[in-house]
Amino acid sequence: MTHWVPNSSACWASPNIRRVALSGSIPLTLKTALRLFSASVIDLLFAGRSFFCYSSIMEKEILALEKDALQLGIVLNEYQLGQFAAYHKELLKWNEKTNLISDKSSREIVRRHFLDSLTALKFIEKRNIRIVDIGCGAGFPGIPLKIATPTLQLYLVETNRKKVSFLKHIICLLNLSDVFVLHERVENLLKIDERQGFFDVLISRAAFKLPAMLTFGAFFLRPYGKLIAFKGGDLPIEFSQAAAVTQLYGFGQLFQYDINQEFSDIPRKIIVGEKIK
Repeated sequence: MTHWVPNSSACWASPNIRRVALSGSIPLTLKTALRLFSASVIDLLFAGRSFFCYSSIMEKEILALEKDALQLGIVLNEYQLGQFAAYHKELLKWNEKTNLISDKSSREIVRRHFLDSLTALKFIEKRNIRIVDIGCGAGFPGIPLKIATPTLQLYLVETNRKKVSFLKHIICLLNLSDVFVLHERVENLLKIDERQGFFDVLISRAAFKLPAMLTFGAFFLRPYGKLIAFKGGDLPIEFSQAAAVTQLYGFGQLFQYDINQEFSDIPRKIIVGEKIK
């Protein structure tokens, strides 16, 4: 069984994603195309439109993503599921040569990366805001949040050159608009006046300690902007250290939320703080 969804992208950088022009009825030529091409994601062009396709190889994973996202109150349409399928495939392919994610987590991409990233969405009330994802690695949590909420304006900060190359590739492949990659150290960005008070949300997935996150938030966030930090299940010392200096950096109280979902047995907390000045 194959699903397909509209995609207007004209920017496919990967030579392993193959294009085929279609004519006639879609079901007939789609079957023909799938006999000709064995890739699990194909860009099919028909009457000026293109389609993300994912085969039955990916179907189980994608159906699980759709089902478990609903537990988070997130409804993913066919196009978004196709984007996640393409993202999944490219992560595995690039990870063979570049250390994007650990070998263990590469076997559970949907659960450990996609769904985990999406747990932050309930803390982002507005949908047309500017987000900076600090130390995003292979795009987590920023890109899953962007796929689920296309109106977000996303800035991805990453220092690793190979990961930056992957980020640029996947942004192009998935046709994501208003996504920008900043190949720079956070410390250097703190020297750019134009970035001060520029963002509505600063988010990071276990890349920095909470006290450091507060210093970043003090610079990057506008008044009443929000800091969102993914953390492991046990962090009393780190949380206490950060809570002691929140006012110094212009933040109100920090709140920690246990994220326990049926789809995951990984202890996870999300720390949320609001900049009050």
